[in-house]
Amino acid sequence: MDVTGVDLKALLEEVGVKPEVARAVDPSGPLLRQGLDSVDFPSFCALLEERYGLRLDDEAALKLRTLNDFAAAVNGLKG
Repeated sequence: MDVTGVDLKALLEEVGVKPEVARAVDPSGPLLRQGLDSVDFPSFCALLEERYGLRLDDEAALKLRTLNDFAAAVNGLKG
C-alpha cells in the first residue's frame, strides 16, 4: 500500500505541529505556507528519514515542498 500525503499528516503531529494545523494541511500545498515553521519542517524531514529510510540532503529537502512530494519520495523507495 502506498503512502499518501494524507497519511503523512499524522507525522506532522508527531513532530509537534498542533493537531488542528496538521489536520488542515492541504497535501498538495507547500508546507511552509500552511503553518509549519522553521523548526517543524526539518523535524518532519528527520522523522521521515528515520521512519522510511529516506536520505535527504538540504538540496533534496528543498525540492520536497508538499506532503504529496514527500509521499512520492517514500513510494519511490518501494519501486
